[in-house]
Amino acid sequence: MNLRDRIPLVGTDEEMRPFLERASAWATALEYGDIPRQVRDAAKSQLVSTVGAAVWTTTHPLGPKIAEAIDTSGRDATFLGGGTAAPTAAAAGNAALSMALDFDDTVLGGHTGHSSVFVPLAYAEATAADGKRALVAQIAANEVAARLASAAAIGPFRGQQTAYIHAVAAAVGRAVIEGDDADTLADALGTALLQPPWPLDGPFLGSDAKVWTANDPIRAGIAAVDSARAGLSGRRDLVESEGGFLESFSDLPLSEFLGGFDERWHTRAVTVKATPGCAYVTAPVEAALEARGRLPRGRSEIRRVDVYGSLFATEVNDRASPYLDRTESPVSALTFTVPYNVAAALADGEHTPRQLGERVGDESVWELADRVTLHHDPSFTMAALESEVPVGAMLRRVGLPVLPYAAKTVGLGQTLRHLPTLARFVRKRPLPTDLSDADKRMGARVEVTTTDGRTVEATVDHPAGFAGKPLAETRAVARKKCRTGLEAAGDDEPTARGKADDLLAIQSASTVSLDGLLPTKETR
Repeated sequence: MNLRDRIPLVGTDEEMRPFLERASAWATALEYGDIPRQVRDAAKSQLVSTVGAAVWTTTHPLGPKIAEAIDTSGRDATFLGGGTAAPTAAAAGNAALSMALDFDDTVLGGHTGHSSVFVPLAYAEATAADGKRALVAQIAANEVAARLASAAAIGPFRGQQTAYIHAVAAAVGRAVIEGDDADTLADALGTALLQPPWPLDGPFLGSDAKVWTANDPIRAGIAAVDSARAGLSGRRDLVESEGGFLESFSDLPLSEFLGGFDERWHTRAVTVKATPGCAYVTAPVEAALEARGRLPRGRSEIRRVDVYGSLFATEVNDRASPYLDRTESPVSALTFTVPYNVAAALADGEHTPRQLGERVGDESVWELADRVTLHHDPSFTMAALESEVPVGAMLRRVGLPVLPYAAKTVGLGQTLRHLPTLARFVRKRPLPTDLSDADKRMGARVEVTTTDGRTVEATVDHPAGFAGKPLAETRAVARKKCRTGLEAAGDDEPTARGKADDLLAIQSASTVSLDGLLPTKETR
């Protein structure tokens, strides 16, 4: 491998090569020692967070239903819902578990972990690859998929609905584990993106079908590797070509995000959630838990709760609200709604998957949710937009078209109302290179007023584990998520802690397997 393969050189033919070719050459040549330590550490937190999210879902009512739908007749890889499966089924099933409660991680570019973690883990287990190789495959999958999602970020999809990234990450993850060459991977990627998924709001928010968002893309990415190995070509220029991916999936394509390999590590800007639910709901929940701790001792009846958050929070809440049906509400809608989650946190003094499971049927929680009102606070919107994650880094590259884009996205009235804020994005700013300081400030303020007239207020500007927090904190949040999930599944605290620590030290493992991670009836 030479320098031309690793870093696109300005003024040469290298930068003119299609993205899928450049990405494939980089990914298949990547070695553990090429990756900065902080990026490896961020990836390990992502891995433990993603596995922890899946483990938690096995204790939720959705877990057994997902398990029932997975073919566990294979013997090559562990399915956390129970048993073993072929690598494809194991990866898809584990991804469904990790996606179900929106308890997942993100990097700059989206929710890559469902595929970038579970495909390498499944194929590493099936081929007896070591932990370093699994981590390299995970990071390679992150970096390629996240670049494509970043380039298309100003478009119809954000968050978990950006499902096409899993076709990309699955192909990269498998190919790196199994040692495919750059040409094979390029053809695989060109095939994996033949039919990018276009998720619909109705089934995504209004049913349990959301759990399968990554299923078809993962299977398509894995199958595309087989196709390429058989000699079938893929369209390698489909990302940039006329009528291609960016033209179809982005309102304002940002092709500059397709470069920067070895310079801009999207994995470094990892966010690990401490509580289940959409990231835009996290700060309101954390603020509610903090406010609850300040309420007067003894019984304090709540008269009203006012939540002040960003436009991101109000938007997802508005999208989810039509699909709510109180105690019969689908989990997918619940994870996007602020009043219910704030009410559950105030009622219980905790916010775990339990609040998205058994507590949904408690009408008293819904009665408290009726007293929760969500307001937009422009200061939180500004802080979110000034952050690199989730879309600030992209908006800074849009320039003047950010205004018509905003009008299309949130409406002309909101655009005019917040024109001074949006005007700050008219001037293009440099593309970020080092993402070590990239942050995700999705803040909120909660004011709880009791029936005796007292008001308790709490503000969370930068939730725990979000991008921009110290890596040690991100690691701690991921470790706790995995540990408590294992405890909920039946492990005692020391055993659960040891298993989480083993996952955090995956680079030291001579072989990789999730077998034995979850306790059995005999070990509980």
